[in-house]
Amino acid sequence: MAGMTTERRITVVTGGGRGIGAAVCRRLAAGGHDLVIGYRSDAAAAERVAAEAADLGVRAVPVAVDTSDAASVDRLFDTAAERLGPVTGLVNNAGISGPVGRLADADPEGMRDALGVNVLGYLICARRAVRDMTAGEGGAIVNISS
Repeated sequence: MAGMTTERRITVVTGGGRGIGAAVCRRLAAGGHDLVIGYRSDAAAAERVAAEAADLGVRAVPVAVDTSDAASVDRLFDTAAERLGPVTGLVNNAGISGPVGRLADADPEGMRDALGVNVLGYLICARRAVRDMTAGEGGAIVNISS
């Protein structure tokens, strides 16, 4: 984000309520980033991360999101813009486990869900971030896989 003139850095972190995503949020907050903490189901965890960020002096907004759904992702980014301002960064971190075990026994619906979040979700989020950031002063996208 070098060369940007936006006063505040506003970063969307998907999967930001727990694990790696929560650690990313803490690090970004320590660096002065305002945060939109995307979470799928654990609102309490996302609220705790937001409170920790607020204690570091930044603004943080938890938002429920299904990254495999474009309308849900639009709500995430719309909330970011309305509550904090133009998004300058995206950390794609949301992920779910797919079927575990033998491929021959795998449930196709589980495969579909995993691909929806772990692949399509990253693309949907990046597409929206690119649209927003290119309309402004640019930004950065980081994709995490674990």
